[in-house]
Amino acid sequence: MEKADELKNIHRSGTNIMSFFDDNDKEHELQKQQSAAELKKDEYLRSVELLKKLITKKGTKSDSTRIISIGLLIETTDFLNIPPDRKKMLKKNMEWCNKQYEKYLDI
Repeated sequence: MEKADELKNIHRSGTNIMSFFDDNDKEHELQKQQSAAELKKDEYLRSVELLKKLITKKGTKSDSTRIISIGLLIETTDFLNIPPDRKKMLKKNMEWCNKQYEKYLDI
């Protein structure tokens, strides 16, 4: 297994055939990152949708408006290339969602 790890770390772009494998490795890594980003986005959207249902039944109009806005923010965010300011905004809003979720579960 260690030898396989050593072979993977060798830069293979010296030949045309080997450059194909380097490109393939990069593409595979990008696909893994894209999949992880999509999973995170889907997870956030499911959480927001659940909270939206709770707020619709038990919440206020302003909370309902905010949760819809947060859902739109998540849907329009590129989780693979998320800018720091958007990441901070999303984190703040998801913290608000967690507090609201606890609040509406207690009602």
